[in-house]
Amino acid sequence: MSFISRLAPSNVSIGLDIGSSSIKLVQLQDTRDVIALRKAGSAPTPPDAVKGGVIVDPLAVAKALRSLLEALQVDTPVVVAGVAGPTVVVREVPLPAMSDRQLRKSIQWEARNYISFPVEDSVLEFEVLSRPPKGEGGQMKVMLVAAPRDMVDSQVEAIELAGLEVAAVEIQPFAAMRCLLAGNGHAEAEGETLALLGMGAAYTEITIIKDGKFVLSRMIPIAGNAFTEAIKNALEVDMEEASRLKEQAMQVVTSEEERAMLDPAAQQASRAIEPLLDELIREVRRSLAYHDYQQQSPEAGAGDLGVNGILLSGGSAKLPNISAYFQAQLGVPVDVVNVFVPGRLQAHGVNREYLKSHAPTLLVGAGLALRELLAKRRKRQKAAENTDGSV
Repeated sequence: MSFISRLAPSNVSIGLDIGSSSIKLVQLQDTRDVIALRKAGSAPTPPDAVKGGVIVDPLAVAKALRSLLEALQVDTPVVVAGVAGPTVVVREVPLPAMSDRQLRKSIQWEARNYISFPVEDSVLEFEVLSRPPKGEGGQMKVMLVAAPRDMVDSQVEAIELAGLEVAAVEIQPFAAMRCLLAGNGHAEAEGETLALLGMGAAYTEITIIKDGKFVLSRMIPIAGNAFTEAIKNALEVDMEEASRLKEQAMQVVTSEEERAMLDPAAQQASRAIEPLLDELIREVRRSLAYHDYQQQSPEAGAGDLGVNGILLSGGSAKLPNISAYFQAQLGVPVDVVNVFVPGRLQAHGVNREYLKSHAPTLLVGAGLALRELLAKRRKRQKAAENTDGSV
């Protein structure tokens, strides 16, 4: 489901994740046998160029993007972009049963009940999840997706200013989910529920996936920038030094014995971010509790609720020991995402050390790139089935 969609013409696809802190680019290639990672890289987003998911300085972002393209020697001009932010709406809503044609005409009126910004200033998409039996009336379930138009338009403008063409713009949780399902088979297990925490710079986005299908997504305003600010204030250093401490010296600890092994500045830094981590964990618990409440039914047993595991992605997922901290606090298995390992998405021609340290930040970009390649695979498969069935 995307706001813009036109299939790119080659077996190479690029996913572009433009965040408030960094621009991530992932190039995948479909060799028919496997889908492989060919190129990946990132560059800092110009300061204050992206706010709330909207690119407010397209020229600066385009310049940074051109530099990244040159550094990676990318010559494929077509990309898939992703949007995210607190104003993006993704909701499963009940609506009176109607045809797709009727729904397309009435969706703007129906959407007014679920979005906080003017419908006329938004981009809307929908997907019918289920319908009542034919002739019985009743309600159907619809996945409604909405984003402010300036969020989508600003992505397209910056990308086109960099000399690229946009094949599609979709919301980032769907891209992340696609990458997990394509590169991590256990996410498709029947009856399994996973929570993905995308820990970016400005927000942490929790996405819940059940039986390989999207359930809900929620933004929490606690993420990397808040951690850096807390370290800055606690140690009375500038943002650059606070960021260095966070990324190179600090460790998330589960005991005072672990903290005592760090140098004094790293000890202070780890203490400074703990209240934020604990608040983030409380918000995650609230989201999981809401999911449990929504999933309850007369047939559901006590073992049917909750999540089987949590996966961490994004820049803050790289903090040492953070998965162990979350696991100790939440009581469920927690892992840091890496889909670029043997048995998942193949990686050719990309530095292994780079992947080892940056894989959590590339999940969305890889999922965006997969969109085109998987669509083409389905198209080829359908054509083959039609040919095999012909007389």
